[in-house]
Amino acid sequence: MALSTLSRHCKHHVFPSFHGPDVRRGFLSYLLKEFKEKAIDVFIDNDIERSKLIGPELTEAIRGSLIAIVLISRNYASSTWCLNELVEIMKCRDEDNQTVMVIFYEVDPSDVKKQKGDFGAVFDRTCAEKSTEEVERWRQALQIVAQLAGYHTSNFDDDAVMTAKVVTDISKKFNDSTTSNDSSNLVGIGTHIKEIESLLSLESDEVRMVGIWGPSGIGKTTIARALYGELSSKFTHAAFIESTQGKFEQNYRDEHAFMLHLQEQLLSKTLNQKDVKIGHLGVAKARLKDKKVLVVLDDVDDLKQLEAMTDQTCWFGPQSRIIITTKDKKLLVAHEINHIYQVGFPSTSKALEILCLSAFRQNSPSSGFEDMAIEVTRLAGRLPLGLRVFGAYLRGMSRDQWIHALPRLRTSLDGEIGKVLRVSYEALCEEEQELFLHIACFFKGGCTSDVVECLAESRLNVNHGLQVLLDKCFISIHGRRLLVVHNLLEQLAKEIVRKQSVSDPGKRQFLLDAQDICDVLEENAGSETIIGICFDLSEVRGDLIIGERAFEGMSRLQFVRFQKWGLYNNTKLLLLQGLKFRASKLRFLEWDQFPLTRFPREFQPRRLVKLKMEDSKLEKLWEIPIPLPCLTLMVLSYSNNLKELPDLSNVTSLKILNASFCSSLSEISSFGKSTSLQELHLPGCSKLIVIPSSIGNAINLKTLNVEHCRGLVQLPSSIWSLKKLKKLAIAGCAKLNHLGSQLRSFPDISGNITEFDISYTAIEEFPSSIMAFSCLRELATTSAKSFKVFPDVPDTIEVLNLRNTGIEEIPPSIQNLSRLTELSMRRCEKLKVLPTNVNLQSLASLDLSSCPQLRTFPEISTSISYLNLSDTAIEEVPSSIWSWLRLCYLDLQDCRSLRVFHSFPDNIEELRLRNTGTDFLGGYLGINLKGCKSLVSLPHFPYFVSLLGASNSKADEERNGRPNYRPIIDHDGLPRQRLSNQDMNNMKTREELLAEERDYKRRRMSYRGKKVKRTPQQVLRYMIEEFTEEVKLAGGIGCFEKGMPLHSLSSIGNDQKESDSRYNSISTTLTDASPRSYKQRKGENREYPMESRTNPDKRKRYEEYDSGSSKSHRSYKHSDRRDDEFTRTKRWSHERKSYHQKHRSSREKSSSDYKTKRDDRYDSRHSREPSNQNSFEDRYNPFERD
Repeated sequence: MALSTLSRHCKHHVFPSFHGPDVRRGFLSYLLKEFKEKAIDVFIDNDIERSKLIGPELTEAIRGSLIAIVLISRNYASSTWCLNELVEIMKCRDEDNQTVMVIFYEVDPSDVKKQKGDFGAVFDRTCAEKSTEEVERWRQALQIVAQLAGYHTSNFDDDAVMTAKVVTDISKKFNDSTTSNDSSNLVGIGTHIKEIESLLSLESDEVRMVGIWGPSGIGKTTIARALYGELSSKFTHAAFIESTQGKFEQNYRDEHAFMLHLQEQLLSKTLNQKDVKIGHLGVAKARLKDKKVLVVLDDVDDLKQLEAMTDQTCWFGPQSRIIITTKDKKLLVAHEINHIYQVGFPSTSKALEILCLSAFRQNSPSSGFEDMAIEVTRLAGRLPLGLRVFGAYLRGMSRDQWIHALPRLRTSLDGEIGKVLRVSYEALCEEEQELFLHIACFFKGGCTSDVVECLAESRLNVNHGLQVLLDKCFISIHGRRLLVVHNLLEQLAKEIVRKQSVSDPGKRQFLLDAQDICDVLEENAGSETIIGICFDLSEVRGDLIIGERAFEGMSRLQFVRFQKWGLYNNTKLLLLQGLKFRASKLRFLEWDQFPLTRFPREFQPRRLVKLKMEDSKLEKLWEIPIPLPCLTLMVLSYSNNLKELPDLSNVTSLKILNASFCSSLSEISSFGKSTSLQELHLPGCSKLIVIPSSIGNAINLKTLNVEHCRGLVQLPSSIWSLKKLKKLAIAGCAKLNHLGSQLRSFPDISGNITEFDISYTAIEEFPSSIMAFSCLRELATTSAKSFKVFPDVPDTIEVLNLRNTGIEEIPPSIQNLSRLTELSMRRCEKLKVLPTNVNLQSLASLDLSSCPQLRTFPEISTSISYLNLSDTAIEEVPSSIWSWLRLCYLDLQDCRSLRVFHSFPDNIEELRLRNTGTDFLGGYLGINLKGCKSLVSLPHFPYFVSLLGASNSKADEERNGRPNYRPIIDHDGLPRQRLSNQDMNNMKTREELLAEERDYKRRRMSYRGKKVKRTPQQVLRYMIEEFTEEVKLAGGIGCFEKGMPLHSLSSIGNDQKESDSRYNSISTTLTDASPRSYKQRKGENREYPMESRTNPDKRKRYEEYDSGSSKSHRSYKHSDRRDDEFTRTKRWSHERKSYHQKHRSSREKSSSDYKTKRDDRYDSRHSREPSNQNSFEDRYNPFERD
């Protein structure tokens, strides 16, 4: 392959060093002719202009060439010029890693090394009368060059053959050396190379092996080739050996012959020799043990490949590096490779850039294609192969063509991508293939425990299979053991299942397509082949009526999931004739909005493991108790007609029972011998009066949540004997009686309690015995006005919530709470004094908002990252606050008495100053924010605030001439330029914008050492767009009337009053974090279930619950639970939020507009985002605010 361009840093491709009389008219002339035909630029001294000195010109030419060829002939040493060239070439080799190739033309390398024979005699004559230092430099250079692997005329039949070999090898080296230049345009390649180079530790003399691991299509080979091109010139020998994938093994009579072939391939490519033949497996070690080599083995899939070519590090010389790419991590571990680089998926912005380079030949989407490009990026799951293939498919299409192409990309797998992925799938054994299909078709997004428990009776070795699939990148496990399957791998699984019976879906293993499921159920076409149904009801338009025998033919049915996503989908599945379904082999049943009032009598799921019947019409599960020895999870939440829970005497393996918000539930029959029960969730069951005493049999119970059971009057005494109880939530149980008397004293509870919430109860004080609770971590009592004294609590406390209590003073003894990380005393209206001379070293979050009598704020911790002092009477913020290196969020809104604020900390990320005192803002001529490098959000200042960089130079010049002009904001943190294309690419994605409305506590927790991913340009642009009109009313952007006090705003004209009103409205919506406005905002913006909008009682129930629960127990999930088996409600699933996608609240308006446009543009059946490797989100719960 001809070279068309020179290296950016080199003037020539090749510099030849030779003795002219020996080779110029013979071998060298042939060589130069071949170079010219190959477009290889060679420096020859004939090109030197006669007016220039030869010495310096040659020195510059040597250093300006990629490769130096030393052509040593019999009289080479007769020329001091040649010897000095050689010295310079060896110097460039050592200092600049220049590639040196040597040709021994009719001379023995040993004669060159030892300066003997005819070559030595010539050298001795040259050295006569030369200085010792100069002769020694020549000798060292000759010794080094003689040891380099080179070309010997004795090994070739004639000069023509040797010339062809030299030119071919040099062309190959040029091709390799340009790889890094070509790869420099690959998105994100530099980061990969940098991280792998750190693992290679190139400065070390050891021989090191490094593995590159990742799924098919992630870019392992691309990275390896780029790395090879970057590093190969630094090694004396280098080889890139492409994937063999075991395809040659079948051509050899036995394993030994195959391994011999692999070693021959290694030696041939490493030593640049064709047709290398070896007789035993020790040859590779003997030939390479003293050589510094770089070997890349690409796409290894068999341990025999590693054993044959890189069995031990002692096979290679010092400083050698071996790089291995594979999809199977187990191979690397088995070969004892300790340095493994996992190739991760590119970020959303990088993935979008990869797609755009392929589709538009530019870094960003063309105008009008932005939303569709983002969706295609999501459909490809950020897999580079998928992005490039999708981009190539869409390249050149119009916008309308894109719109018509998207449905195909959503539902089918591209042939090229499928071919790559299927190779990996077919390499799995039969059991692993079956397990993968189970996960991709049904258990994707669930917990590993779901798979293990539901397949416990199958022939599959589930635990081993999960590890194999994990090592081979077919699945990943996120968070609390949640299974994630890449979008394209899921499409592969669906395609494999579809091909099991293309024309008759009733004969497939899994039913997955909504239309196919409708056809099979309506026509009673199911067969015994079907083992799983995963039905998204939101993909169906109109009601679906199925007969009572719809499941009759599915005798092997094990897994059923009927889910309904989306609030606005009114699709109903009707069973007008009932249901005949024995379900003898059923293991997993999830059916949203189940239409029957009870299960049919034939329903005998004795092998059932998971039962989830949310928002059902069930009044009672079954008439006669059914033995369910395998059942571990029962979820009946939001089943508003459910009146009683079944007798659990025969459900001996039950671990989690959830009947949250079953508003008609009034009775629990019996817990029987539920010794396995670990979690009981009954929040919002307003008609529940008594919990049976048999709960004492649940000796392993860890969590009991009866929050807002407003009718509950008694807890059985047996509950206090539960030694393993860790979390007790009784918030809002105002009628609760304990042992016959109203619950006013602290109850006797297990000393193992870690979380306890008694908010909105009649408890008046904590007894001294609480100090004995050595495991207590979180304690909450909200709206207990009778609490007037700060409680003495054990020093194990980490989270203390005393909001809306009557406490007047925080005592100095709080210093003893060395583990306290979060303290909330919001709305403590009588709080006046904070302790001085204390330092709570672990305190990260402090909320003292809406404490109107609090006037001073001493330094009580330097570790605070979230500080809320809004709506207090403080007059001064301590000067030491500038040294609080962790402080990211500071809220001083409505601090009307604030007079002194010494400086802004450099690390502030969000600062809120609305409605602060007049001396603080109105009396200041300017606010200096210079040096606040981390500041990415500014408060919403009144409309007369100027914004630097918001206007053109001519307007600035005009305003600067005004006598009353003074800029109020001076900063260097928000650059004075418009958004660039790069800034646009870094803006938040749709998913991030949908997570707009953060509640109070989640926002607070997010500032514990977290950095905000938002550019200053976004902040500046938003402020300019939002307040341009208001600023103009004050005389134009940049205008400020010197000395204008805030109270004088009351005298402005009607137009300005309306503008000010608009400002206050916007500011309240977007930035107000005060208790009153926050609660109002949350109530206004929260979306409740559809029926609650027409049913005031239900809406009232949700609103009351929202207003009351504390952080610890609004959610019935445990942060420390290994398996997130607890099902979340799906009626609010369109609100699903990822914690790490929480966005700044100041973009609420743009977010809602964006969402409206987006939802209008796309069909509702595609509104649900599938789980993938970069976004696994819990379903939203109305009571999971904190």
